[in-house]
Amino acid sequence: MTKQPEDWLDDVPGDDIEDEDDEIIWVSKSEIKRDAEELKRLGAELVDLGKNALDKIPLDADLRDAIELAQRIKMEGRRRQLQLIG
Repeated sequence: MTKQPEDWLDDVPGDDIEDEDDEIIWVSKSEIKRDAEELKRLGAELVDLGKNALDKIPLDADLRDAIELAQRIKMEGRRRQLQLIG
């Protein structure tokens, strides 16, 4: 039995997803920049913390290594490391 043209539409992948539930959230470029700046500030605060305070915060190993490296380096290298963290 061959499919009729109207039956082909039933085989479209993803067609069973309800469009009403898929709401697209638009974020402005300015909001993205503000969020990035806030993450940089948070990263700088983490770098300024001492070892005892850092030990109390659950961080993944990569972030902890990046923070410890930023604490050891100075000037321009520190700025670049802060960008990596935040």
